[in-house]
Amino acid sequence: MPASKFVKLNTGAEMPTLGLGTWKSKVVRRWVLGIAASGVKRESIFLTTKLDNPDHKEAPEALERSLKALGTSYLDLCTPVVCYVIFKGERLTDGVGNPPLADKSHDWIDTWKDMERLYKTHPDKIRAIGVSNLIPAVNQIELHPSCPQEDIVELCAAKGIVVTAYSPLGSDNSPLLTNEDQELQAIDKTHHFRLHGSLGFPDCKDADE
Repeated sequence: MPASKFVKLNTGAEMPTLGLGTWKSKVVRRWVLGIAASGVKRESIFLTTKLDNPDHKEAPEALERSLKALGTSYLDLCTPVVCYVIFKGERLTDGVGNPPLADKSHDWIDTWKDMERLYKTHPDKIRAIGVSNLIPAVNQIELHPSCPQEDIVELCAAKGIVVTAYSPLGSDNSPLLTNEDQELQAIDKTHHFRLHGSLGFPDCKDADE
């Protein structure tokens, strides 16, 4: 069992940590209707679907088709499949490893912009958006001796994602390395460096400029 039954999205909604994948089923709509007929309220179900690769150029129309097929007035989450855009009528399995099937006339970033517009203009139909099969090149996180986040660093390394740290030595309004840190004081004495210092620039009259 998961440690928590739900995770909170930045929209404020709670998404279950366990889900049932039904994408291969031809009777999904009947399942949805069956659940509705059983008396389970729609708001107690977190319904997710994807914008398929051939539908990237027509996100609004694809949304309406999904709503109709699922027999619902709204989706809790919709995620476009962003391996790459393929031509209408082609199957994703045909396109894997076969670049000629990729539709290079459409950028998946434009698809994401369409999804953002749908989310903003139709919050009654689509309540959250996400991405699928998208791997970033760089992940910038808080990373310093007081917050090493080793689990995230190891995960990114395993996935080929470069980690960059923001303010690894702290900032002027949030000093992370202080003279009260005994471990850093020991390193200071061993390697002869100061926790805080000033870096001078040409034509700079004081350290606060």
